[in-house]
Amino acid sequence: MRSNDSFFGKKSMRYKSRYRSQAGILYDILKTLYEEEYASPTRLMYGARLPYDRLKSLLSQLEENGLIEKFSEGDRIYYRLTRKGYEALEELKRVKKLLDGIGIRF
Repeated sequence: MRSNDSFFGKKSMRYKSRYRSQAGILYDILKTLYEEEYASPTRLMYGARLPYDRLKSLLSQLEENGLIEKFSEGDRIYYRLTRKGYEALEELKRVKKLLDGIGIRF
C-alpha cells in the first residue's frame, strides 16, 4: 500500500477522526442538561455519545465541582445544571465558537 492510501482506498476516502476532546464531551453533557432542563443518565449517554462507564465518572467529576446536581424522583436518578454549570457552558460555547472559527475541532 502506498503511503498516501488508506486501508479502504485513496486518501480522499478517509473518515474524519472521531476523537473528541474532554472539553467537547463536557460541552455535550452540559448542553444536553441545558436543553432538557434535567436528564437521566441514559439521556445523557445519548446526548454526549458516551458509554455509561465513561459518563458515570464524568458526572461524578461535574457533581464534585458543583457544575451539576443529582436528584431523584421516586426510584429514578436525574441530573440538572447548577448556576456554576450554566456559566461553564457559556464559557465553553465562546471557546467552541472561537475554535470553530479558526478551523480547530472542539
